Amino acid sequence: MEPAENFMRKYYTDEAWAKRADIRKQATPERLEANRDAWRQLFLKVEAVLNLDPAEETVQLLAKEWVLLAEVSTAGDSGIQAGAIKAWKDHRNWPLSEQNELLDRFGLDSGGDRDTSLQRMERVGKFIGQAIGRKYYGAVVTSVASLNQSSANPTSQRWVNLFRDVEAALAEDPAGEKAQALAARWAQLKRDAEVQASRTPQPNDFLEVLRSKWPPDAAVAVINQVARLYRIEQVSSFLAKAMARGEEQSDSA
Repeated sequence: MEPAENFMRKYYTDEAWAKRADIRKQATPERLEANRDAWRQLFLKVEAVLNLDPAEETVQLLAKEWVLLAEVSTAGDSGIQAGAIKAWKDHRNWPLSEQNELLDRFGLDSGGDRDTSLQRMERVGKFIGQAIGRKYYGAVVTSVASLNQSSANPTSQRWVNLFRDVEAALAEDPAGEKAQALAARWAQLKRDAEVQASRTPQPNDFLEVLRSKWPPDAAVAVINQVARLYRIEQVSSFLAKAMARGEEQSDSA
């Protein structure tokens, strides 16, 4: 059987894995215990406000605390953060020993009803993601709206509506009528905006704008969580496929 630690290796680059190992070696028992206590207390605080709107100030303060604590745990290293996020997305497939360690971090029981503990953890994680998304949603809208600055009728709502419509259609066939209509809307918005007329606009501009115009205080962990929350990469990939299929259909016509 593959050792649990080796199993976790696949989520990280060589550099990030080496840095992660160094951080663990340097951590004193006292520091590890303090970190564990901080996570447990924060988890209970967040779980106690799951009935609130993620945009409320109380929740936003907890979301900020969560992000900062995550930064401490990874020493603020973007490579480690990226690996941790990738690992988190696959936590249901971790070895039991690694799942136990994760549950223990939040003070959850791993010896009883494991599935209930995992569900509690996932609810809190999802809620924190929503809170972070609300915090920076305005920045996303502003960034996307900036693509429309040269348009005759600039309006961020058109971009927001398109993004939501594409997100709702991710299960559609990229070559289908609905996907092609969405690709046409995207192309029209780009033409209207006349952004960087010297190059052909690409559908991953959603993600490019997010990364290039993000608030300066936003950490990589926050960017990745929000990008995942709004499924920007999936939307961009879907648009790329739809446009490619549309070009294929035009060529064969």
